[in-house]
Amino acid sequence: MAVFSPLQLGDVAPDLTLACSDGCTRQLSDFRGSPIVLLFRPPHWDPAQSEYIATYNRLIANLPGIAGARLVSIGGEGPWHDLAFDLAFDLAFDDAAITLPLVVAHADEREDVRGLGDDAAIFVIDAEGVVRWRHVGVTGADAVELARVLSTASTPNRSERAWSRRQFVATALGIALAIALEPKLARAERAVSRTPAARGAPRPVTLNVNGKDITLELEPRVSLLDALREYAGLTGTKKGCDHGQCGACTVHVDGKRSLSCLTFAVMQQGKRITTIEGLAQGAALHPMQQAFIEHDGFQCGYCTSGQIMSATAMLDEPWGADDADVREAMSGNICRCGAYPGIVAAIQEVRQARRAAR
Repeated sequence: MAVFSPLQLGDVAPDLTLACSDGCTRQLSDFRGSPIVLLFRPPHWDPAQSEYIATYNRLIANLPGIAGARLVSIGGEGPWHDLAFDLAFDLAFDDAAITLPLVVAHADEREDVRGLGDDAAIFVIDAEGVVRWRHVGVTGADAVELARVLSTASTPNRSERAWSRRQFVATALGIALAIALEPKLARAERAVSRTPAARGAPRPVTLNVNGKDITLELEPRVSLLDALREYAGLTGTKKGCDHGQCGACTVHVDGKRSLSCLTFAVMQQGKRITTIEGLAQGAALHPMQQAFIEHDGFQCGYCTSGQIMSATAMLDEPWGADDADVREAMSGNICRCGAYPGIVAAIQEVRQARRAAR
């Protein structure tokens, strides 16, 4: 395997071979023509989680030169991801979008870049393969450094050919993204450097979800909400406030409503978990789902899965029969669109039908 000197600013990046789990490979040079964020990351760290989008957008909100740019999605899988940006703020572009590759190198590729050791590292490589920014280790990258780098990022590169506006903005976005991800990378690095008992290494966790046992590799600190959404792929349960205040993440645990964002997944082994995906019986909707449709119990729909899960559990709880009782019982579920009249009407219809059937 080839060995390269430590990468410095102005160096041409080595042409790493990147492999994914299904055996496919891709060269780093395949991404030439676009700036690239290259990460050497610790184990058990995934840059494509939705929380990083909000972190990134907060960082770049007011930075000169790219203020108004917005990361809208992180897609792809394996060692490379596509970062989609909205550039509607900049009238210099014919279209209002740009895609930037994020390449995640694993432990095997680390051997190709001497000088990294076991440290986490972030490189921003320009469209011609030249290193424009680097950070090795887990401390030191911050918004002040970002501002300094962006102030010089528009200088000509080694070929002495001035950058286009698109090249500058894309590379600036890449540098900003690298710094935005650095604290996440630092936490992952610290976690894997501890003793196995202290760091909470991922371990098999078997959950019974919607009548089926699924086994996931989870750290002890992973919430049931993240286990369902990010690991099991059951995205019907929504992440709203992530603080137990909005109710969008409500699921059933052993038949009772539970805020999955405040519940550790490892503590739910041996319990019956039901999500919105498991409420219907095949093609037949649950009566509460059907009632929400008939009474327009939603607008944007983001809170609806939590509303329905909370409402179905409420049917087995000792609440009074009046609308005021329903509103009190559902007070933990917030609808920011204000569809409460339809929600109350839907619940009351199902409650009355259940009483009539007894």
